[in-house]
Amino acid sequence: MTNQRNVVFFLSRLSVVSLLTVGLVAGVATAPALAQSTVQSMVQSTVTPTAASALGYVALGDSFTAGQGAPPYVTDGAACLRSKRASYPTFAALVSPYRLTSNRACSGASTADVPAQLLGVSPGTALVTLTVGGIDAGSNIVLAACAPDATSPACLDAIGFSVAQLGFLAPRLVGAYTAVATALPQARIAVLSYPRQFKTGFSPLGDVLNSATDALNTVIAGSVAAMASPRIRFVDASQEFAGHGIGSRVPYFAFDPLNPFAPANFHPNALGNSLGYTRALVSDAVLRRQ
Repeated sequence: MTNQRNVVFFLSRLSVVSLLTVGLVAGVATAPALAQSTVQSMVQSTVTPTAASALGYVALGDSFTAGQGAPPYVTDGAACLRSKRASYPTFAALVSPYRLTSNRACSGASTADVPAQLLGVSPGTALVTLTVGGIDAGSNIVLAACAPDATSPACLDAIGFSVAQLGFLAPRLVGAYTAVATALPQARIAVLSYPRQFKTGFSPLGDVLNSATDALNTVIAGSVAAMASPRIRFVDASQEFAGHGIGSRVPYFAFDPLNPFAPANFHPNALGNSLGYTRALVSDAVLRRQ
């Protein structure tokens, strides 16, 4: 009977994902600025609290988990650029039995910052999701150098630097994952990939950056595999983001061509966080109660 209730509960959450998809697409077609608030209110009115919602969920890592591409941001005095209502952890909690107790991810966070994000987190936490490694690989340096002029020597140098950093990344990732697994011994840990940010062929720089993202994800997947732990898994969101890079008809990334240094640029927007990352977590059964 318990297993039957769990199946019914999860199927009801999948129906919420379907509603979420319809609402977000409709919002993009009619009023992009209202998409986040419209879907948020719709989902909140659809989901009813259950006893299963007591399962603790914590989000860690960098700007992709913080929700930097989906403003407005939480005003808590920290410069973490955490989305108020459209990060993927927020959407994931709405369509699962897990209660998001804290999103501690922060813009600019590297693997070295993960242990500090764990301070004060309950050791009884049941689920952790995170994105980390991009900063270690120099993604912020690449974007700062390439946003003004993708053909500049500074941009090419930054890309070369980033590729070189991949050779040092695996031990740092393993260290971060180990810190999480040790601090939260009951938690399942989902390590998400970084999706390709550009439509293939949209620009020469975009194709180069997509290739660099693929290389970064290869290192992340290998580092997760090296942990050899059933509690830690790699979630590849590439399929969910496919065809929705910058330059596509319905992009899953924020990008303002008139302001190349806008904070949200090159990060998943509300669509990417819901139809991209959250859908990947649902598809990989990460959000099911174990």
